[in-house]
Amino acid sequence: MIAIDFSVFAFLYVSVGVAMILGLWFYYDRRDKSLYDRVRVRTAFHCVKCGTLYTEQGEHDHAICPHCGFENAKLKF
Repeated sequence: MIAIDFSVFAFLYVSVGVAMILGLWFYYDRRDKSLYDRVRVRTAFHCVKCGTLYTEQGEHDHAICPHCGFENAKLKF
């Protein structure tokens, strides 16, 4: 059997716990970013025909106005 001092055992025990928490935090952060990034990204549009402001999910260069059906380019700031 391996003889180990209590202070070394306590240090290893705490280090493994902190490493597990950081590993789970990193994993779930990356998973959340990849799963919900498309839902969070919204592009703003301004209809030049009827003046309506609207958004579309995702990154689009053009979108059809929900009120008049006119195709508009994305709003640039």
